[in-house]
Amino acid sequence: MTQTVWITGASGAIGQALAHRLSSRGCSLALSARDPARLQVLASTLPGEVVVLPGDLTDASLVPQLLDEAQVTLGPITGLAHCVGSTLIRPLHLTSEADLRAQFELNYFSAFHVLKAFVAAALKHKQSASAVLVGTLVARSGFPNHEAIASAKAAVAALAMSAAASYAEKGIRVNCVHPGLTRSALSARLTGTPEALERNARMNPMGLVGEGEDSAAAIDFLLSEQARWITAQQWGVDGGHAVIHPLPKG
Repeated sequence: MTQTVWITGASGAIGQALAHRLSSRGCSLALSARDPARLQVLASTLPGEVVVLPGDLTDASLVPQLLDEAQVTLGPITGLAHCVGSTLIRPLHLTSEADLRAQFELNYFSAFHVLKAFVAAALKHKQSASAVLVGTLVARSGFPNHEAIASAKAAVAALAMSAAASYAEKGIRVNCVHPGLTRSALSARLTGTPEALERNARMNPMGLVGEGEDSAAAIDFLLSEQARWITAQQWGVDGGHAVIHPLPKG
């Protein structure tokens, strides 16, 4: 059955890669992010039916309106990929309350508002549905100077787990994907030069830095009917970085 999927954070590396994957397999898409121009450019490259819905997903009153607008054109939304994210590399003692609140607003509260609207719509239409939230490697394994973003994304992971429990019997699946360092505009400080890319790849057990396509492939699968019996899972897409501890090289 053809899916209708809402991708939030669609203009980022993971969101764009996912949009191309889903569109190529016939999915209808609703695309959201803050920058309408970037969304329009992405939409122009996709072969299928696409609705562009720019907006600030931290606005609790706006999010249901965006979803309603998508469903007027596309019909019931059966899949959600919340790919919104940010980063802050700053030690705890230098992190202000404003810094912390900003990370929670953008990462956790956006996920809460979007997932809430999506679940409410699925319950209204009495349909099975699948949502995937995007967390981060640093929420699953201790990395220095990531206290604010790790806390915010850990809250996203907990949201996915609890929602999966609440709605499993309704046929609504919720999973969370945790990317490792992924090459993107957001991570340009760590991946923007060949030297930085090589340095950070050496820290990974597989010697790699991720691409948007890596996480997009996992999200695509989790949204699909092939994953119909998978819910409440936390998937690392990180070359094993969260759990593998290589021996020192002599």
